[in-house]
Amino acid sequence: MRARLKTLRSDEIPDLAGYVPPDPEAFAIPLVLEVGPLGVRGRERFDLLAVSPRWLIERHGKGGVILGRGLLVVFEWRYDRVKAFLAREVEACTGATWLDVVRKVGRIAEWEGAEENVVGLR
Repeated sequence: MRARLKTLRSDEIPDLAGYVPPDPEAFAIPLVLEVGPLGVRGRERFDLLAVSPRWLIERHGKGGVILGRGLLVVFEWRYDRVKAFLAREVEACTGATWLDVVRKVGRIAEWEGAEENVVGLR
């Protein structure tokens, strides 16, 4: 099986494609990736925070330490570029079962579901 990015949206920003951060140098944009199997109905929700390097420095300081899971560092907010990048990364996730695929996508973004609740797509 192979994953497909079916939707990229934000719960907080209605028009994500047209969004311009108030400060283009320091921003954090919460993203929702809806991912499903290529050619099959159904999807799982994954959450990701797109942030600029300056936002990280302002929030955590130069001496801060941050794990990158669920975090996407972008140097400028360009919806089309971010969507294309995420689509490539998601579609590179393959496996024998849907659960195998979901685990791989979960390395990119935080998975909302629990393994025992995968939407019957195994």
